Amino acid sequence: MQTNQKEEKPSELATHAFDLSKSFSNMSRIGQLYGKLSMLLDMKIWILTEEEKLRKQIKENEESHE
Repeated sequence: MQTNQKEEKPSELATHAFDLSKSFSNMSRIGQLYGKLSMLLDMKIWILTEEEKLRKQIKENEESHE
């Protein structure tokens, strides 16, 4: 008994839709990573600014007690 079954391949449209969906997912992930990086860089700038303010206060305090 023979069966006349063909291996069905996904249509070109379905493959394209899957690739497009995967591309959107990757763009979303990259966007999230850039967002986190931007947040960390902003925090770094704020920390460096605060550090400079504290060093200035320490220096002024030390000079006033000499």
